[in-house]
Amino acid sequence: MKIQKMKKYSFFITCLIAINSFSQNYKGTLEKTNYNGLHTLNLNTKVRSASTDNFSSLRIKDVNNNEVPYIIVSPSNKNFTVFNPIKITTNRVVKDSITSIEIENNTNTPFEELVLEIVNTKITKTYSVLGSNDSKKWYGLVSNKTLSNINSSNNTSVKKTIQFPLNNYTFLKVIFSDKNSLPINVIGAGVYKNKFFKTSSTKLENYKKETVFLKEKKVTRIKFSAEESHKINTISFKINTEYFLRKAKVFVQRIHKVKKREEIYTKILSTFELNAKNENTFTITNLNEKEFFIEIENDDNPPLDIEHIQLLQKPKYLISNLKKDGIYTLIIDTTLTKPKYDLGNFISENTKVIREIAVADFSIITKTTKPSKAKSFWQTTIFMWICIVIGGILVVYFALGLLKDVNTQETK
Repeated sequence: MKIQKMKKYSFFITCLIAINSFSQNYKGTLEKTNYNGLHTLNLNTKVRSASTDNFSSLRIKDVNNNEVPYIIVSPSNKNFTVFNPIKITTNRVVKDSITSIEIENNTNTPFEELVLEIVNTKITKTYSVLGSNDSKKWYGLVSNKTLSNINSSNNTSVKKTIQFPLNNYTFLKVIFSDKNSLPINVIGAGVYKNKFFKTSSTKLENYKKETVFLKEKKVTRIKFSAEESHKINTISFKINTEYFLRKAKVFVQRIHKVKKREEIYTKILSTFELNAKNENTFTITNLNEKEFFIEIENDDNPPLDIEHIQLLQKPKYLISNLKKDGIYTLIIDTTLTKPKYDLGNFISENTKVIREIAVADFSIITKTTKPSKAKSFWQTTIFMWICIVIGGILVVYFALGLLKDVNTQETK
C-alpha cells in the first residue's frame, strides 16, 4: 500500500517538475547599422534582469536564425582604456604616523577610482581617502580600507586601483597609516579613461521602499521590493543627521524546511558602518534580489534622517561583429547554457573602432521548451497539458480522500 502511494506522489511530483521546466523567453530587435564591423550594446536593466545577469541565456540571431558571436565586457576592462597620469602635488611622510598623498583632479570629470603606482613591497596597508575643493577643508570618502598584494613579478612597481564614491572634488588626499607598518613608496598616480564605453553607474528606479522603526530591537528596517531581481553593485545614502555612527547590514529572508514545517531565516549579504564623516556609499558584491532589507542599529539614538537611498548598477556591454543593414534579434532563453565564441580572442587594446547600437521592443514573448532538432514527447505542449490535467485530478483525489477520512473519524 505504501509503495503504491509513493508511486502516486512520485508521478505527481514529476508532472509538476515537467510543467516548471518550460522556459521563459524574451526578444528584442537591434537597431540597424550603417557600417560593417564591431558594435557595442549597453545592456540595459531589462535585459540584465531577464538574463539574471549571468548572460549564459543570451543570444544574437541574424535574419537566417544563425547565432552571431559576442562577448560581454565591463568598462573597467583594461583593453578598452588609456592611462592618464595625474601629478602628485604633495607626497608627505610623517614618521611613525602617516603617508599623505595629495593630487589635483585635472581631468575635469567626476571619477570614482584612482590608480597609484607603488614600488614593489610585501607590506599590507590601511588607507583613507578625502576630498576637498580648496585643499584646506577635507571631507571623508572612504576610511580604513586595505591595500594588499603590492607586488609585481615583471616590473619594479605595480599599479593598484583604489575606489571611492563618485565625486568631483578638485583635490583628493590618500592617507596611509604607518603606525603598524613601514611607509610605502608611491611614485605616480592617474586614472584609466575608457575609449568606447560610458563608465557611470545606472540608478535603479524599480524598487519600492518601505521604512519601519522597530522600537524593541532599536533598529530602523528598510524593505526594498521589485517585480524582478536586479544586480545591485552600490548602495549610497544621503543622510541629514549631523552626528552619527551606526552599524548597518543588508540581508534577505530565505525559507527552509525543518521536518514538516517551513521556517524563515535571515541571510546577511553585507555589513557596513554609516559615518557622519564619510560619503556613505558602499560596494555590495552579491546582491541580486527581488526583495531585500537594510537594517540600521540605532541603539538609544533617534532614527537617522535619511533623505534618500540610491541603488546603483555598474554597466555591462556586449560587443559583436555586425553587418551593414543587417537584421539582428537579441534573445534571452533561460534554458540555454553559456556559449563559446572565438571573438574574444580578437578584441584587445589594439582595437580601434567600436560603434554604438541599441535594442528596441525588448519584452517577454512566450513560454516554450528548449529548442531542439527532435523533441521528445515529454517536451511537447500535449504532455504539459496532460500533466496539468492529471495533476488537477490527483489534487482533487487526495482532497476527497482526506475529507472522507475526516468524516469517518467524526462519525465514530
